Amino acid sequence: MLARIVNYSDEVHIDKMKKVIPDELQNALVIYEITNQSPKTWDDYLKLLMQAYKALHPDKAQGAIFGPEAIGEKSGGKKDPDIRT
Repeated sequence: MLARIVNYSDEVHIDKMKKVIPDELQNALVIYEITNQSPKTWDDYLKLLMQAYKALHPDKAQGAIFGPEAIGEKSGGKKDPDIRT
């Protein structure tokens, strides 16, 4: 993960991420903020963001990025000749 390459604390990464996430995700996480239960580590914060995104957009969270499912969805079932399996 690129965030681990730079020598910044988790708090810096989390603060920067809060500034760029969509309003709907910020709104979904407000209860964590007001109850002081926000994740303190970068990895835990990313996991929470992913869970919130999946809950807000279940239709978008069903696909695959890698694997045969992704090939079928993206190329109409045609396999890329440059990819070796």
